[in-house]
Parts: sequence; C-alpha cells; structure tokens
Amino acid sequence: MIRNVLENIFLKKKVVDNFIFYLCYRWTVWMLVIFSFIVTCRLVLGDSFTCFSSYNEIPLRHVMTACYDDSVLLLPLQDMYRDVPSDSKPPYHDYKRDLRYYSWVNLFFLLHAFNFYLPHLLWKSYELGYTRSLIAGVENVFAKEEKRNLELCFLAKYVLATQGKHKMYTALYIFFEACNYAISLAQTLWLIAFFDVTGVPDNIPISMKTWSDFRKFYFPSEGICRLSYYGSSGYRRIYSFLCALPLNNLYMKLFLFLHAWYIFLTVLCGIVLVYRIVLLVPSLRIKVIMFSAPLAEKEALKSLCGRLSYSDAFFLTRLQKIMTIVDFAQMLEKICVVSQYRDGKHEHDSLSLTDEVRKEIDSSTATSPL
Repeated sequence: MIRNVLENIFLKKKVVDNFIFYLCYRWTVWMLVIFSFIVTCRLVLGDSFTCFSSYNEIPLRHVMTACYDDSVLLLPLQDMYRDVPSDSKPPYHDYKRDLRYYSWVNLFFLLHAFNFYLPHLLWKSYELGYTRSLIAGVENVFAKEEKRNLELCFLAKYVLATQGKHKMYTALYIFFEACNYAISLAQTLWLIAFFDVTGVPDNIPISMKTWSDFRKFYFPSEGICRLSYYGSSGYRRIYSFLCALPLNNLYMKLFLFLHAWYIFLTVLCGIVLVYRIVLLVPSLRIKVIMFSAPLAEKEALKSLCGRLSYSDAFFLTRLQKIMTIVDFAQMLEKICVVSQYRDGKHEHDSLSLTDEVRKEIDSSTATSPL
C-alpha cells in the first residue's frame, strides 16, 4: 500500500491528455490571460496614452477621448520629404500606417485564450471524466491488495467487453488535436494581421535592417492623430495632434514572444498529427504499447496487441497516462489472462492460470468497473 501511495503522489502525474494538448489548453491559455491582465493594468492604472494639443479652442479631454477611440497614424516618410517641394514629392510621400490595435490588445489576448481552450472544453463535454471513472477503484491507494486486484480484473473485463467500441472516442480526440493545429496556425496569421506586421510595401524606401527600425515602423513610441472639429467660426477644420504610445514597447515584446510560441505550438501539433498517422501501422502500435508497459510480459503483450484495433490501442494508451506503471502492466497481463480464459486456451498455453488468478477472475462477476 505504501508503494502505491508513493507512486500515485510522486511518480505519476495524472494528466489524461497528451503533453501537446496540455500545452495548448493550459499553459497557453494561462499565459494569454496573464498577458491580458498585465495590459489591462497598464491601460487602467498606468500612463498608457497621452496626446498633446496647442489649440486652446479644443479641450484636451476631447482630444484624448477621440484619438483613443479612433486610431493613431504613423507617417514614416513625413520627415524625409518635409523640405521637398510639393511638386517634387513622390506619390508615396504621404504613406501612413493605422495603429488600430493599440486599445484592443487585452481583449485580443482573451479571445485567443478562449480559442485555445475551446477544443479542450468540447472534448471534456463529451468525455465527462470517462477514463477517470474507470480507474476510480484502482486509484484508491489505501485499498487492500486483494481489492485492487479485483478492480484490475473488472477493468480488464471491461476493456475486452468494449473492444472495438471506442472508434468515436478516438476519432473525436484526434479531431480536436487537428483543431489545435488549425487554431495555432490560424492565430499565428491572425496575430500578424492584427498588429499589421505584414512587411513594408516594395515601393516604400524604408530600411528594416535593425531592431530599432522594426520597432519604429511597427511599434512606434508616438503617432499622429487627426480630428475634424468645428470652431467658433462655424467652419470645419482638420487638426493634427502628437500622441505618445508608451505601451508599444510592451506590445512589441509580447508580439515577438507570442509569434515564436504560436509557431512552436503549430510545429508540435503537426508532429502529433503525423504521429497519429504513423500509428496506423500495426507493428508500430505494438511497439508503442510495449514501450509504455515495460513491466508486462512481452510475449503475452505481443499476442494481445496483435488483436487490438487502432481505437482499442488508443484507448489503452489513454488509460496508461493516468495509471501507475505497475498497475498498467498488471492490467495488461490480466487482459491477456482473461482473454485466454474466455477462449479456453489456458490449458495449452504457456501462460497457465494459477488457482489465485482463476479465483480472481471467477469472483469478479462484473464486466464493468463503472
């Protein structure tokens, strides 16, 4: 019993999903929520946006509100052609970039977090703790050894009784893994489009050789806000205001980190899908199960795995993730024994049944641990 307690506490982390799935719905979601919280705190509590006005007829509060609600412009070529006569300026001299993302970054990160969590949410609404309920009796580390053996017999009988009935279970899980790949790829492209980091147009003479050039063009520390305002004379005029954008330095760092992280997730999710395709080969499935059960008897395990379909093997690997190595090996051996016992082969097989094993099988009348 002490061994089981130590194994359950220290040696086995009970995460049913594969590590890549876990990265998507747990680490990435928490990371995006934290980033959104940081940005929100800076927007609410910090000096996040300031405009400067030299026009007395326009209230500064109105300028701040209007510029924040609308958008700030970047005119990267304004200084370059400031002293050039109008008739000599090239057609692209008034090229501008709209910095529309500035006030929406925190909500954007929350939306990304929800998208990454959605496949896991849908999967849990279908799975409903199915695998954990199956091993509930085995997980009771304070149970007597005889009780645990009976629970493992129940589980072995259930696996055999439901053989070939986990096709929908397997298909949905792989579908949600494919959704993780699609979401990672789509949100990588969405991240680039949201911050408008799509490259400099070919006809614009702007150098992007250094990080400083990158920051000044995509995440400038200041921009221009243009507002139309009716003065006391009744005429409509367009005013330009200089606005400070202190959060753009933070936005640039978050963008670069998330862009690299999303690419990393996309590659990992793609590798998982390739791995699922490779497991269509029966011999490779056998090797995977044998690798996950190093304590099981090899010949019996090969005989069992040869009769398992793709969905059956997938279901066994799901159980393996939430069972200790010892319990999983014992369950596989009991599956082999129960299968031979049912087929009437135990009298001629090298894996003959002992009186103790036969007693366990006969006493476990239930075929389901649920």
